[in-house]
Amino acid sequence: MFFKKRIIKKFKEKLRNSKIRQKELLKQERNQIISILNHDIKTPVLAQNQSLKLLLEGNFGSLNSEQKEILKELYSSNNFLLEVVLNSIFLTKYENENPKLNIENIDVMQQVKSCCELIKGFADEKQQNIIIRTNAINDIKLNADKKMIQKIIFNILASSVSSGFENSDIEISIKENENSIAFYTKNKSIYMTKEKINSLFEEKKGLCDFNQLGLNLNLNIAKKLITAHNWDIIAKSEKDNSSTFGFVVRK
Repeated sequence: MFFKKRIIKKFKEKLRNSKIRQKELLKQERNQIISILNHDIKTPVLAQNQSLKLLLEGNFGSLNSEQKEILKELYSSNNFLLEVVLNSIFLTKYENENPKLNIENIDVMQQVKSCCELIKGFADEKQQNIIIRTNAINDIKLNADKKMIQKIIFNILASSVSSGFENSDIEISIKENENSIAFYTKNKSIYMTKEKINSLFEEKKGLCDFNQLGLNLNLNIAKKLITAHNWDIIAKSEKDNSSTFGFVVRK
């Protein structure tokens, strides 16, 4: 009986040590992915963006209309690629480090306006008009991690702009009542079934097209950060060709 207990104890120790080694190897692999994304992909994409911007601004000579149109397309594609890379880095770091929430009292409207400025160029390219609607008389305050709430709002807004039709409005609503605070975006886009909507928030196991990957990364990260705050996700698509994404904070 004594020897049996010793054997079981040794087996458990080996199993525990094996799990620790697997976790360490996984962490090393994720760190390597972050390094590759940062150095081998993000850096050249940023350099390309800067070069394209200088060309568009006429720093290397005048351009005809066709040349400008091609460069604008390249610049837009590059920005989209950069967004995918930055989201991939964020997601890998988040899963690797599993950071704790640093809760502060945040002004929601201030964060929304800041994110609107960041996304304005992308929305302008699609000739979309961003409209903010709120029922608040005073500032709406929210207890949240500042960096994470910025990422949530930006990613939801980016998803709405990305999936929305050209020459349409992107409506941002911020509403507060005695029971909750809600933030959501509404755009004009193709109708999606409930299953399709849910799949947008999940990690992709197989291949998907590049635009789908960008949308999926945005919403997947938003979902993780919303869940970390114990908030509720808003996600629906209507047959009038509109989609709504956001979150609700219960008081």
